[in-house]
Amino acid sequence: MADTPAINDQQLARDAQDGSLDAFEELVRRHESRLFHFLCQKLPSREDAEDMAQKSLITAWQKLHLYRSEASFATWLYTIARRLVISHYRKHGKVTLCELEAAESVLVETDTPADEYHRTEEQATLWRVARETLKDEAYDMLWMRYRDQLSIAEIATALERTNTSVKVMLHRTRKTLARALEAEADAEVSATSANELKSLRTPMTILNPC
Repeated sequence: MADTPAINDQQLARDAQDGSLDAFEELVRRHESRLFHFLCQKLPSREDAEDMAQKSLITAWQKLHLYRSEASFATWLYTIARRLVISHYRKHGKVTLCELEAAESVLVETDTPADEYHRTEEQATLWRVARETLKDEAYDMLWMRYRDQLSIAEIATALERTNTSVKVMLHRTRKTLARALEAEADAEVSATSANELKSLRTPMTILNPC
């Protein structure tokens, strides 16, 4: 017997709007993990990210009647989460962000286990430098595009921008990040070279024995 095709998010959302708690719970199951990771890089601790994720999902349930299936459910959920984070910082001010776990990205591809190890390190560096370098909206845009693989149209909806403006910002963001990563690599090379030179220095009594 052929497997029953999975119900898409839009249909689940419509079922939830009709009162199906099971449908909404399935939407939560599908999206809570990546929503948490999105919020983790915007809040001071994992606990805060978990609380904000729960708040976002509760808000989504309360405002589900406003959802329109022309947009993806993930995009709508991101919009809710971003607005809640903005409101949070308006009340409490900006604080140090929690440590971000290495995130998957289609920016770096791999073929072997050795490549996979280096890929994980490269990804961790990429997202760390991105968070240190980019403004919040630019970082969110990069995350949505390469971590969660949202389309340009979906990102535009979540950020309440036009498709053209998202394309332009992504182009500029990639260039800014590339320069920052090059500077990071140059700094690492300089530090490594300095350490190697230091380790090669030998006391003069050995170089010129008496």
